[in-house]
Amino acid sequence: MLKIRFRRSAKRELFELDDEDFLRVARAILDLQGDPRPRGYDKVAGREDQFRIWAGRDHRVLYEIEETAGRIIIVAVRRKDESTYK
Repeated sequence: MLKIRFRRSAKRELFELDDEDFLRVARAILDLQGDPRPRGYDKVAGREDQFRIWAGRDHRVLYEIEETAGRIIIVAVRRKDESTYK
């Protein structure tokens, strides 16, 4: 099982969510421990070793997998908005 680490900015983004969104995103992050490449994960364009999962319809979690170190680094928790696909 991989350990989960957060970048400071990602932790701040997570704690700024309302309670319902926080629980949904936190559950998705914890699920990464057992399966760092779950169904629906995707590589982030322009980033060599960064991945993305959706937590619900409105939030995505960006993360990196460091298998040799045995950890997952949560890079960002972002809300889907108009600029998401530009």
